Amino acid sequence: MIINLIAFLAGIFNTRAESDGTNTAPMFGVRAAFDVNIPGDWHNDSGAARMYRNGYGVTLGGVYNIYLGKGFYFEPGVSFFYDSYSYDDLKITDDNGYLKSENPSLYKLGLRIPLVIGYSFNISDRFSMSVFTGPELSWALGGKIKVKNKELTGIFPDRLFGDFQRRLDCAWKIGVGVPYNSFLISIDAAIGMTNLLKNKNVSFRENRVSVGMAYYF
Repeated sequence: MIINLIAFLAGIFNTRAESDGTNTAPMFGVRAAFDVNIPGDWHNDSGAARMYRNGYGVTLGGVYNIYLGKGFYFEPGVSFFYDSYSYDDLKITDDNGYLKSENPSLYKLGLRIPLVIGYSFNISDRFSMSVFTGPELSWALGGKIKVKNKELTGIFPDRLFGDFQRRLDCAWKIGVGVPYNSFLISIDAAIGMTNLLKNKNVSFRENRVSVGMAYYF
C-alpha cells in the first residue's frame, strides 16, 4: 500500500515539475547515517522517570528524489536500521545483595520509510542548502534485551517485543542538508510520536539525531 502511494505521488509531482518548465529528472540515491538514539522518559499519571541511557545505531538504504518545482522536492526512501541503547542505573541483585547484572542493553533491527518534503535554496553562487521535514515509519523486524548474566533471562527475556514494546513506530523528521556535487551531507532529528509501550498506563517514545550522507545517481 505504501509503495503504491509513493508511486501515485511521484506521478503527480513529476507532472507538476514538467508544467513549471523544469528539466530536473527524479534521482535515485543511496544513504548511510550514524544515529544517536535518545530514548525518552517513561510517563504516567505520577510524572516522568528516566529509564534509559542514550545509544547508537546505523542506517543504510535508498532514496528517490522527485523535483516539484520552485526549489521544492519530495523524497521517499526505504532503509535498514540497527539501533541500541541501555537501561540507566538499573542494578539487579540477588537475595544477599550481590550484584547479578547492571544496565541491560536493548537492540533493534528493522526497516524505516521516510516521506519528507524539502526545499533547496542558494546562499551564494557557490553554496546552497536544503531543509526538509516529514513523517518516518519504522518497523522493527527483531529486537532483544541483552543481559550479561544468563540466569536473569526469565526477568529480562531475549525478545524485546511481544508483551513489552510495539514494533511499529512513527516519528517526525526535521533536518538540513548541504549538497556537494552528487552528495548531500545532512543532519536531522526524528521526534517520536508513537507510544511504544503496550502498558496503557505508561507511555514512552524514542527520539533520534542522525548525521548522514547520500549519493545521487
